[in-house]
Amino acid sequence: MDTVAYSENRVFKGYKKNEINNLSPVALILKLYDYIIVNSKRRDLSNVNAGLTQLIAALNFDYKEVALGLFRLYIYCQAQARKGNFEEVEKLIGKLRSAWAQAFKLS
Repeated sequence: MDTVAYSENRVFKGYKKNEINNLSPVALILKLYDYIIVNSKRRDLSNVNAGLTQLIAALNFDYKEVALGLFRLYIYCQAQARKGNFEEVEKLIGKLRSAWAQAFKLS
């Protein structure tokens, strides 16, 4: 990689890191859903699993019923991705993304 490309890549990564650090919790969840959807389309098991793992880690079990439902859904999506059923993951996460966006009036 040449020096200019390396420098541009560093700037881009810095910009993305700053963008993510300034997102609200809801916007961050939407970003993770987008990440999982994109990587499901690419059939990238590693990145789909990484995104789902982040969502699982972010669950707040003080709200047991909701968190447990999402936990089960995310685990199901991980299993489907491991089976190569990325269309199912994309469909379910896409529906969740739409529901969150609509509930919080985000795009």
